[in-house]
Amino acid sequence: MNKGEKTRLSILEQGMRFSSQYGLIEVTIGAMAKLCGLSRSGLISHFDSKEDMQLAILDYCESQFMLHVVAPARDDDPLTQLTKLFSIWADWTRELFNEPHLACPFIKALVEFNCHTNSPIHKKVTEQHNRLFGYIKHKIELGIRAGIFNPQLDPQCVAYELYNLYLGHAIAKNTVLTEHASELFKRNIEHLLTSYTNKT
Repeated sequence: MNKGEKTRLSILEQGMRFSSQYGLIEVTIGAMAKLCGLSRSGLISHFDSKEDMQLAILDYCESQFMLHVVAPARDDDPLTQLTKLFSIWADWTRELFNEPHLACPFIKALVEFNCHTNSPIHKKVTEQHNRLFGYIKHKIELGIRAGIFNPQLDPQCVAYELYNLYLGHAIAKNTVLTEHASELFKRNIEHLLTSYTNKT
């Protein structure tokens, strides 16, 4: 990795950390240049525009999510895999950077750009959420085929319920029961997943 590649990687890492605290919409050329100790022109040499940088940060966030959340959760048993996935996902950026005030950058970006339907940022983050939703749905389908989950389940409905429980947690953990939010979320996930199992 040459110097330019190392600098770009450092910008993306700092961008992920920054957007996990303040939101992607606050990621600007000026803010990132100051954070990374670069001149504006030095930072612009790595990205065509602010939007180009924001898109690159989202791509970097997804690669880190795959590495630090999806990969460690992999298991031959779909029930175990889903339990581990949501448990790691609960506070993944806080634990990755060891900073208590960070949140999931995908949730922040989704909320910030929700009304900007013509924005490439909206398109990118929506695609990322759809990929994750599809991944959860696929694991439910595998669990049904393996006889682990109730065959009467609707995989799409189940995935939607689990996904929305995380969305609620991502917001509520900073407003109510903050000291116990993650523990309660994990217990709720385990309870739901257990309720889906084939008990016959």
